[in-house]
Amino acid sequence: MRYDDKQSDAAILSELGQRLSATRLALRTTQDDLATAAGVSKRTIERLENGHSSQLIMLIRCLRALGRLEALDALVPEARANPLEQLTRDRPQRIRRRVPASASRPTAPWRWGDEG
Repeated sequence: MRYDDKQSDAAILSELGQRLSATRLALRTTQDDLATAAGVSKRTIERLENGHSSQLIMLIRCLRALGRLEALDALVPEARANPLEQLTRDRPQRIRRRVPASASRPTAPWRWGDEG
């Protein structure tokens, strides 16, 4: 089952709990052992696996104890820099040379035939 916007929060929590339970069972770990390794109560493990709401820190502890903490990278990937912003940020600033006011104005008014 894939998560999508049409699912209710309860359905997503239930699916997440089933996945957590399946991962724990695949590792042949009991709820008691996982609770001890994660530093949470067995009741917290039961609540997570049954799809009940819990604090995010409890899920993080369980993922760490199951060796699946990297799953959080998929949950909220690291923001990537906009390539245009990165280009302007990495480009050194141009230093403009200030032209003296006397150099920008001709000393005498220009007339036809003065080109060269």
